Amino acid sequence: MTIAATTIRSFFDMNVPASRMRGWLVFGASTAAMLVILALTIENANRFAPLFILFGPLMAVQMIVVVQRLHDAGRSGYWAALAPVPVIGTLATLIINLLRPRPGVFAGGHKCAQRAGYAALAAFAALCIARAFVLPFWIPSGSMKPSLLVGDYLLVTRTNAANLQHGDIVVFRHTANKSDFVKRLIGLPGDTVQMVGGAVVLNGTPLPQAPQPDFIEINAPQGPFAHRPRCMAPTPPQGGDCIKGAALETPPDGRQHQILNIANAATADDTAPVTVPPGHLFFLGDNRDNSLDSRYPQTRGGLGMVPFANVTGRATRIVFSAAGSSMFDMSNWRGDRYWLVLP
Repeated sequence: MTIAATTIRSFFDMNVPASRMRGWLVFGASTAAMLVILALTIENANRFAPLFILFGPLMAVQMIVVVQRLHDAGRSGYWAALAPVPVIGTLATLIINLLRPRPGVFAGGHKCAQRAGYAALAAFAALCIARAFVLPFWIPSGSMKPSLLVGDYLLVTRTNAANLQHGDIVVFRHTANKSDFVKRLIGLPGDTVQMVGGAVVLNGTPLPQAPQPDFIEINAPQGPFAHRPRCMAPTPPQGGDCIKGAALETPPDGRQHQILNIANAATADDTAPVTVPPGHLFFLGDNRDNSLDSRYPQTRGGLGMVPFANVTGRATRIVFSAAGSSMFDMSNWRGDRYWLVLP
């Protein structure tokens, strides 16, 4: 085995010591690289998402070298468990890199612990790699009821905006405030969209709406932010039934989804026709009277037309759902929504 191969292999062997110089070099290089990756993904998550593939391996190498440094100082490698903890982990790594070497104190062995460590690092690296293709998303508000409820946790597949279709549920970034939003895709580039009496008119043809039984929920605070649902008049008392009208809407591709109506002749139930410009998309919330979407310009708190570049991906499934203020309150878990395919 060549010297280069031996050196590279040593970076992945927990059962050997590492000098303070190696500790500082790996800490500095990996931290700088991870900060660059984070900065780029924050600036443009869609363009630089593939860089997240590197995040896991970089963190894994740094963790292994922390274990090696502990062994070099005659300490237990279990202290490396502090390294991934935010803030504390950075301080712990700095202290570990300052420890003086104690040759001959560390004895090899602990194969089971070493295998467990490798398994944990491999799982972490796999999660980071997966994040380049899929990511989680949490629903904080009710603008997409009844398809998405407050407290739903979604699986979002990163998707090229050009591959999206009418009726897709899409996660994207607001052009002005850079916050993440989730809405239903109604208009593609070149489409003409208009609201007439609360119904979508797409390219001159109204989307069919079939009446459905009313959507009923409890009038009570929802989620960690304690948002109260909007209800049809008269507003019910605390704990009463919050009622909304419901209909089944059918986009051009035939995939049906439910929409809600709180009030007739609401602010955006009737709009002028607009044509979606090239490279942009038009979105609506399923809870039509409780959604600031593409019907409203950004100057009024809405979305306006959303550029392709802002699209993160398409929501495909609900993986977990909790109705209360905390996902750890098992009494509020909604088991019937686990792994639910989205319409």
